[in-house]
Amino acid sequence: MKRNLSIFFLIVLLFTACTPQSAAPAAVRSLALKDCALPTNYDVQIDARCGTLNVPEDRTATGGRQIALNIALIPAIKHKPAPDPLFLLAGGPGQSAVETFPAIVLALQNIHESRDIVLVDQRGTGKSNPLQCIDSEKDENLTDQQATERLQACPSQLKADLRFYTTEIAMQDLDAVRAALGYETINLYGASYGTRAELTYLRMFPNRVRTITLDAVVDPSFIMLMDAASDGQKSLDFFFARCAADAACKTTFPNLKTEFDALLKRLDTKPVEITIPHPRTNQPLTLTVTRSMLTSMVFNTLYSPDLVATLPLNIHLAFADGNYLPLISQAYLLDVGLADGMFYAVTCTEDAPLITAADAEKRSQGSIFGNRTLDFVKVCAKWTAQRGSVSAAFRDPVKSNVPALIFSGAADPITPPWHAEKVAASLSNSLHLIFKGMGHSNLSSRCTTRLLKDFIESASITGLKTDCVAAVEPPPFFVNFNGPRP
Repeated sequence: MKRNLSIFFLIVLLFTACTPQSAAPAAVRSLALKDCALPTNYDVQIDARCGTLNVPEDRTATGGRQIALNIALIPAIKHKPAPDPLFLLAGGPGQSAVETFPAIVLALQNIHESRDIVLVDQRGTGKSNPLQCIDSEKDENLTDQQATERLQACPSQLKADLRFYTTEIAMQDLDAVRAALGYETINLYGASYGTRAELTYLRMFPNRVRTITLDAVVDPSFIMLMDAASDGQKSLDFFFARCAADAACKTTFPNLKTEFDALLKRLDTKPVEITIPHPRTNQPLTLTVTRSMLTSMVFNTLYSPDLVATLPLNIHLAFADGNYLPLISQAYLLDVGLADGMFYAVTCTEDAPLITAADAEKRSQGSIFGNRTLDFVKVCAKWTAQRGSVSAAFRDPVKSNVPALIFSGAADPITPPWHAEKVAASLSNSLHLIFKGMGHSNLSSRCTTRLLKDFIESASITGLKTDCVAAVEPPPFFVNFNGPRP
């Protein structure tokens, strides 16, 4: 069995178990919900109310196929909660909100106490007519070429008219859910692609948004993967500089950058055939480690500060001992459960038409990550017949005075702060907070969860206590598998 992992990382972008009480009394619902339980990765479950809302696949036609949108509402703990809930929008595009966010609901106890939290699987994800081309479990032994061919052939195999799986149509769905649940206004939080969805909803339904929180921002001019090579290189350079400035990392791995460069040259000359225990099943797994596979794994590791903490050790082990297991095991931890068919339905419509070969090549110069649009464009070329459309305003800056809280990680390899700065320029009532050394999405500290709570409670950026932002730091580097140096 041989498998090159790089194709599977092309589309990665990119979280109280309490007895629910009655929801906000002001909410007059036309949507029937029933008790359900949402699983988490912890030894708890989240009690919720679940249901589906049927919406037309083609919103311009009468009759035709219907999509059952999968919805989970986590009622506020208080008997008389605030009337405006928090809607959480997932990333990707292609992630399921219902599957992705239960883990972070545990960190949002302070918000959940007084507000409903609503999760909606965007059309094409989760249980809302999921569009899946490659099964990450069953098809994990596909080569890059086989995976590309599978993705190219996928449109004819999906039970969907892919023209209608765009962000703007999905946000019409979201507003239909809002109305069916009886909410007049809502608060929005989204990460990565979820910020594109949020900004689209804000533009289309400005009077329905009370507050908006954007985390790891995709600005309206963002074109999928066009800046990934250069932004990723800056993140990698920051990583090496951070190790060199850290006493424990510098002492333990004094030649880390040199070792990494030598490792890439070694794989350029001769890829390595290895057999390792499968990180999930422990069964033998045979892989061909290539330069592109290694750089893809490193790129995606840069998303997570927790995984970056082990990156110096893992690079050293690969160089010195030929031990690629730690790096590869981390790669499997980065499986984000993406509906890849939905990813391509959205991005082949909204992004691929704006990519030019010359511009993509120019933007990737000087980056070890190379031109990351090549496979993406190759796949989208076969999806042209199923390409949807976007409005003339889709790529315009979203102008609004709705209170907006913006989070960025300074070391984010895919949506670094400059994307958020472009958005903040047209949001006149916004506050942009940058977390030093942090990566992709930042709702993982007491600082950010408290800021989010205070922001939503007050619906104002004025008076927010942001002193804690400077104290948020990435985890220290591991010097061995026992962890960081005491």
